[in-house]
Amino acid sequence: MKKWFYRLIWIPVLVVAVLFLVANRMPVAISLDPFNADNPAMSTAALPLWFWLMAMLFTGVGLGALGMWLSGGERRSQARDNRRELKAAKKELAAMTARAEAAEKSAAAPAGEPENPHEPPKLEATNL
Repeated sequence: MKKWFYRLIWIPVLVVAVLFLVANRMPVAISLDPFNADNPAMSTAALPLWFWLMAMLFTGVGLGALGMWLSGGERRSQARDNRRELKAAKKELAAMTARAEAAEKSAAAPAGEPENPHEPPKLEATNL
């Protein structure tokens, strides 16, 4: 339902936009001087209207994306810090688990008996 509603709205908007851009192909100079319309001090080259409209659209999208990226900098920094902290915690947990297993293993096997009952006891040299 949502997909059909999306298409119902945006397809006609896109068709009207394309028709507008194709119908307005005459060169237009954009003037940035509001006081002298006949001989503007600041104006652009005469280019088709569709070029100026698309340039403004892409500029707006680019500036919006840049603003979103800049506003998310603090969250990205926090995510990097959290990732590093998690990695260090996982390493520490693995080391502690290995030490606990080694301690359990040494506590479970009595000192005088071999770890493997099928193995003969190891002889140790002693000084007399």
